[in-house]
Amino acid sequence: MYHKMFEKLDVAANVSNGVCSVCHHESMFVSLTPDTYRCVTCGADCRQHINGKINYLPISSRKPVEDVKSPKVGS
Repeated sequence: MYHKMFEKLDVAANVSNGVCSVCHHESMFVSLTPDTYRCVTCGADCRQHINGKINYLPISSRKPVEDVKSPKVGS
């Protein structure tokens, strides 16, 4: 049954090395999509930028993250 379910599934992940621009460590990057990579060290999502040298630039979110305040205990 599972064989039929996954018979047309084609998964290929690319793994490459580089320096993460978020944590500044030399790390491995695993592709999530053809243009998005995740740093194995810190978990930051980056885009691969090739301009004579391969750089991994952080992906900025389009919506700003709002501060979430935790509820006070005992109130």
